[in-house]
Amino acid sequence: MKNNNPKLTGFTPTPKFGVSLQGKRGFTLIELLVVISIIGFLTTAAVVMLNSARMKARDARRISDLKQIQTALELFYDQYGQYPVTGGHQYWDGHWQLFSACLETGAVCGIATPGFKSLISKVPQDPLDDPATLSDSDPTYYYAWPAGCSNGQSYRLAAYLETNNAVLQNDLDGGFYNNNGGCDDLYKGYCIGAGSCSGW
Repeated sequence: MKNNNPKLTGFTPTPKFGVSLQGKRGFTLIELLVVISIIGFLTTAAVVMLNSARMKARDARRISDLKQIQTALELFYDQYGQYPVTGGHQYWDGHWQLFSACLETGAVCGIATPGFKSLISKVPQDPLDDPATLSDSDPTYYYAWPAGCSNGQSYRLAAYLETNNAVLQNDLDGGFYNNNGGCDDLYKGYCIGAGSCSGW
């Protein structure tokens, strides 16, 4: 007699695409730890690369800033026959503010500046400088001359770089700003200027 029962005994349907429902498993603890370690390594590498890129960008800005300021100083010299001899300050950061005021307004330049025309609308500050504070621990640029060389015929501009930029091989060296490591390449002191004077 013919079996008309649609149910077949002992029949197990095969899943689509040949994937067995049996034998499915999750990741092991070791596999998860390996994946997490790789992600952590890649994240750390990305952060390090980003920080390095930021330091190089700040250094490029410092180098560009000092060149721009040097151009303003040459314009000042053309007009008055000497460079500014701005007064000192308790902090180097404060001295830079006085120097900035000189180039921007013609005030506190150490000499009379009749007919002064602004040489630079805004004197650049170190990228890490906090303009709200005056402190020797605050990153700043430097403008000065050694004692006994205040005749306005020489000066030095300095900035401290964060990386060993190739520009350090061609800048001015010497013991200027000894209390800050000088223009020594070892301390990444980038210095440019004009004139010569004992004590550089």
